[in-house]
Amino acid sequence: LERSYEVAVAPALDLSAVTRAQGEQGLLGLAFSPDGAFIYVDYTDRDGNTHVVEYAMNGDTADPDSARELLEVNQPYPNHNGGKLLFGADGYLYLSTGDGGSGGDPGNRAQTRTSLLGKVLRLDGESGAATYAIPPDNPYVGRTDAREEIWALGLRNPWRMAFDRATNELYIADVGQNNVEEVNIQ
Repeated sequence: LERSYEVAVAPALDLSAVTRAQGEQGLLGLAFSPDGAFIYVDYTDRDGNTHVVEYAMNGDTADPDSARELLEVNQPYPNHNGGKLLFGADGYLYLSTGDGGSGGDPGNRAQTRTSLLGKVLRLDGESGAATYAIPPDNPYVGRTDAREEIWALGLRNPWRMAFDRATNELYIADVGQNNVEEVNIQ
């Protein structure tokens, strides 16, 4: 089966003024809301920090004036930014963040529950809140020793994720260090 695709002359969304595509930085991920009314993007800005921003869709184009920032995460190094975005069958937005970079996670950010780095986060971006709401069944809801956004922790650079349609399990591809790569199932 052959398919041909045409590339639009004008981009659906131009982030070149706010991003710097270099190394492991730039536009890292995108996902459409389940109803297709919004596009969510994960990118690093010119200072290397992560932003997750929602834009309203107008046909095949994102409305740049509709930008609503859900989240900003400061990155200590230019690598290990994660960046995958996807919606689960539960309607929530899942996003991956790397451990913030360098080798061996020198700040132990992936294991630190008060850091958003080295995690999979689960947010309710369509709650009507100014930024996002926390799903009430997230694992750390109500705890003062952890960020309530955290869905999974202890990851180095989870750059890809996918849900198994039959089981709804989340598969997380995590970049290893030196000689080990891993796929985590949650």
